[in-house]
Amino acid sequence: MTKLDDKTVNRLKQALDALETPDGCVPVAALGPLGELADSDRQLTIDYAASAALGAPVILAGAEDGVATLLAPLSPRRRAVAEAVIRGLSNKQIARELEISPATVKDHVHAVLTTLGFSSRAGLIAAALSRES
Repeated sequence: MTKLDDKTVNRLKQALDALETPDGCVPVAALGPLGELADSDRQLTIDYAASAALGAPVILAGAEDGVATLLAPLSPRRRAVAEAVIRGLSNKQIARELEISPATVKDHVHAVLTTLGFSSRAGLIAAALSRES
């Protein structure tokens, strides 16, 4: 989880002030619009169960997972192949794990590298590792 910047904190405070009821509680149903305050590099998660139990919003803020962002342009199947490549698996190992042919894996790997703009598996792996830290 990351610390919220002052601008985001002020926006959250304004949103919460607007939601306050005379009894001081925020209706759980009114929490949805708070998610719109998330920046493109930050994810706000509203814990509805904790909010209901406490009678006040419980909002968790964190940076998006860098690897997920890197792989976002891919289809679910190609994302699975890319994740396996990042883990260092060979085409044959990926084929076994995903129950597809090695030729299909080869096609997917090529498409992943092309879509993401890498010339090699090593480039993909390096980019993913740099985003995990």
